[in-house]
Amino acid sequence: MRTILLISAIILRAGVADAWIGISFGEDGNNLPSRTAVVQKFKDLGVRHVRTYHTYSDTLRAFANSGIELTVGITNEDFPTQLTTVGSAVAWANANIVPYSSSNIVAVTVGNEVFTSTSDGVIAQLLPSMQNLRQALNQLGKNSITVTTAHAFNVITDSFPPSSGRFADTYTSRMQPIVSWLSSTGSFFIANVYPYFAYVGAGGQISLQYGRLEAGSVTDTGNGKIYTNLLAQQLDSVYAALAKLGFPNLLVRVGEIGWPSAGGTAANVQNAQIHNQNVVNLVRGGTPVKPNVQIDAYIFAMFNENQKPAGIEQNWGLYNPVGFQPVYTINWSNNLDSLLVKNASESGREEI
Repeated sequence: MRTILLISAIILRAGVADAWIGISFGEDGNNLPSRTAVVQKFKDLGVRHVRTYHTYSDTLRAFANSGIELTVGITNEDFPTQLTTVGSAVAWANANIVPYSSSNIVAVTVGNEVFTSTSDGVIAQLLPSMQNLRQALNQLGKNSITVTTAHAFNVITDSFPPSSGRFADTYTSRMQPIVSWLSSTGSFFIANVYPYFAYVGAGGQISLQYGRLEAGSVTDTGNGKIYTNLLAQQLDSVYAALAKLGFPNLLVRVGEIGWPSAGGTAANVQNAQIHNQNVVNLVRGGTPVKPNVQIDAYIFAMFNENQKPAGIEQNWGLYNPVGFQPVYTINWSNNLDSLLVKNASESGREEI
């Protein structure tokens, strides 16, 4: 029985091109559970992919031998000073990556939304910093760790219809070499994609159901593709922008996606639950332009974080941190990672 279940899991994984749903673990709160308890909660949920935004030692140690694939970050404030040369990047990696080999760090994001939240000077340092870190990791025998960065969705303009998507003129000259470098190093493009902001910003032109990824029928007049949800539409506009730079096959990973449960327009528990449940449900389906390409995504975020600015920023969490009280319930059974964990667990029980 164990063999049959494991073979079934492998077949399922192959059929969806390794698609998965992870969770972003922000740490801007003074009432968060112990990191050990947080990691155990991820394991209980069957979540095998987690994104963090720092390299806090307590956090990295907690993930040791957890079986979770961890993406860590170096902040917009830190990378311009700590990755200025290959030598400084080696020093950073020796302090923040090398000691945690058992924590299964698979990727490092150099900055987050650098193009839309920092100065021209910092933007100019982004590619050299990634290149320095790549060389440093190679020197340290950490070739398997991917180096990338995460972009806000609003680096894209003309996002409707999706086939018209392109990088805004302000960013194109600096985005081109970054995208080329990502492709040449076998990396991927990370986009933080929020249907919530698109829905709120559309002034009633997008239905709530379409924004919550429930149902819809929107035709791209450029290529005839039909869209049933806003996430697929946004992703294909990113793919269109990459194609216009000459990289139609660069993988896009969703670095953040979520819906706030309070603090702003349409921000309530019902909308957040419906949206995030549909993210879990849709991950196995691809997009109209890329039906056979995985949608890997991190739901933002694990917790409501009380040290973020008041309003929606404090209300993206799946859980309230005190006592792990769920803000709402998500059925993770459609997440491939959860299915594999469940099958492996059941196979063990059968063997017993």
